[in-house]
Amino acid sequence: MTKQIIYNPEARSRMMHGVDSVARAAVITMGGSGPAVMIQHRTDGMMPVFTRDGVTVARSIGFEDRIADLGGRMLRDVAGAVSRQVGDGTTTAIVLAQKIAQESMKSVAAGFHPLQLKKGLDLGLALVEKNLLEKAVTGVTADWIEKITAVATKDEPGVGKLLAQALEELGSEGRLSFQLGNGREDELDIVEGIHYEQGYLSPYFVTDKTRAEAVLDNPYILLYDREINDLMDLIPILEEVKVEGRCLLVIADDVVDKALTGLLLNHVRGIFKVIAVKAPGFGDKRVDRLKDLALLTGGKAILDDYSSPKLEQVSLDMLGQAQRVVVTEGATTIIGAKGDRQAVMQFIDTLRTQADFILAKKPGQGSATGNKHDFEELEERIALLSGKTGVFSVGGSTDFEIKERLVRIENAYMSAKAALEEGVLPGGGAALFRCIKTLDGVITENAGQQQGIAILKLALAAPLQSLTRNAGLNSEAVIARLNAADDDHLTVDTQRQRYGNFLEIGIIDPVKVMRLALRNAVGVITTLISTETVIMDVPDLSIMAGYSPEWAAATREDPRA
Repeated sequence: MTKQIIYNPEARSRMMHGVDSVARAAVITMGGSGPAVMIQHRTDGMMPVFTRDGVTVARSIGFEDRIADLGGRMLRDVAGAVSRQVGDGTTTAIVLAQKIAQESMKSVAAGFHPLQLKKGLDLGLALVEKNLLEKAVTGVTADWIEKITAVATKDEPGVGKLLAQALEELGSEGRLSFQLGNGREDELDIVEGIHYEQGYLSPYFVTDKTRAEAVLDNPYILLYDREINDLMDLIPILEEVKVEGRCLLVIADDVVDKALTGLLLNHVRGIFKVIAVKAPGFGDKRVDRLKDLALLTGGKAILDDYSSPKLEQVSLDMLGQAQRVVVTEGATTIIGAKGDRQAVMQFIDTLRTQADFILAKKPGQGSATGNKHDFEELEERIALLSGKTGVFSVGGSTDFEIKERLVRIENAYMSAKAALEEGVLPGGGAALFRCIKTLDGVITENAGQQQGIAILKLALAAPLQSLTRNAGLNSEAVIARLNAADDDHLTVDTQRQRYGNFLEIGIIDPVKVMRLALRNAVGVITTLISTETVIMDVPDLSIMAGYSPEWAAATREDPRA
């Protein structure tokens, strides 16, 4: 294929156009006073997407100029990485990335070497992260969580209490899934749930592309300790499930070749709804895990032994059941398993007795390593069997409103979990702004690295400036007020236009959110500034003759088929 080569300064200039365009659209959503963005749906006739979430805005933007799109993709990657890690802080990451990119481009044009700028930025990043962690206020309370979620959801009333309740009942390691509600009010339901680290076998199983999740409601569950490689073996049980008007979750050693292809084709075409995932555990552990899942879901584990039936002989009464299943790229959550709870509790007591027996062994009785391994295995099984999960049903007047709220509430929950991990500091951009003092006395090896430190200092003030600008305040006056006060806990509430202690006025940001937003911004932009040449394929447009993507989207048909 023919290649196109673009050299600097043209390559950097065109990439910066993409960076600035994406940032300009996303930054206006920053803060409680930030306005919303309306995004046209890709299919004609569908309601547009209404959002105040920076990463959603960034992901919706593409450019005809493929070099500009590379720049825009960098910001999409920054926001997407922060969203996956901590939920909140996506727009902050975009603001930081844009400022670092703008100042770095000016410095490169002035003659500074990109790699020396990168070293300076990396050095400054390490010092800022250390300062944030040292100053963090830990011991997060339920009241703080309510305030943190209020900031993340743009002051959604009542959400904070429900999310604080979920964290209290589930713990920071617990799983809370979010779904569209059926009424105007938000609802939280804590149910028996199962969670393990194995995701869907193919992204084509995804049913919610926005959240990259595959969801099944009221599914049957097939537990199979063998590899499935022929779709015909599954046809009998699939037909029985379809007659019942329900869907199927296949948990197996693996699903490969024609079996996986056949499941995907039928799933995508809507013939039947099915998702395939790998079983939890490895080796001997897998058999025990499948038996545990069978007990929890009220089904039977089809094991690789003479006593188990063949796959084509499996009937409905051998399948487990649950209220809901949510599968992501790396995890499976089974909600409301319909097994006999009393039998489960009795089995948990049996496992605890076995664990106590291992702990009671005297030194020298058996291998110390083996005893530890057996005890940890029992603890993992007990955790799986006794696990709980929460379901947060997001309410609203219309689907349009509910979908927009769901994104913000889910991000708020992840933000609250981040606060429990590393503590909190003043929000509103104040904590990052005060980190500038940490960099004031830094002396580096050369002028290029010193310039990198100067760029980072300018970037640390950018979130505060954007927040105040969106609220209609004078950013210079706000900065002067914060500088005049000898109080690291003072910040500004841009919505109510007041100053005060961040814990008292409720302007709280998790340290982990700020830290990862800055780290991802620096990481991506240092890649951009060190790029000297871009090499791209020249597309062969002849194969697209007669194809109109706009018409295909409007009619939901592919004219090439």
